[in-house]
Amino acid sequence: MSQLLDRLKAGRSVIGRVTVNGVEMGLRVLSEQDYLEAQIATEQAMQAVGLVLSVSTAEAWESEKASQLLLRALVDPLRGVPLAESAQALREALSRDEHTFIIEAYLEHEKRFSPSERTLDGEAFAELLDEVKKTPQTPRLNDSSIGTLKRLITALASPPTS
Repeated sequence: MSQLLDRLKAGRSVIGRVTVNGVEMGLRVLSEQDYLEAQIATEQAMQAVGLVLSVSTAEAWESEKASQLLLRALVDPLRGVPLAESAQALREALSRDEHTFIIEAYLEHEKRFSPSERTLDGEAFAELLDEVKKTPQTPRLNDSSIGTLKRLITALASPPTS
């Protein structure tokens, strides 16, 4: 079992790169644990300033959650260590447009290295299938959803007839 977990973790070691104002930053694919920690940190940060989730505070909550997620995703591209110590430090360093740009870059990186049913259209699936045929050890499989893996197995076991 630990070998499987090690292989899953290895898929998240692929570092994407994004450049903002001449500064290159790394992006790592977040785990379920990262998402949980970001959610908890968001809840704690909002409670600390007395904000209760409502229609009027929803944008602040979403912004804080995005900052918490980026805090966990942004790394030094060479060493893989986190770039910021806190979401506040990250917010202070980035403009709103830079924040949005990095989020979009992260989503593209996640889509590339963590394929799932929700992000994989027919063309993207065909590309993944071709990649698996050429390189069965591709790191992209390590973070694939069960649905994507089932779809790949089915396609490999009984290819469509043309």
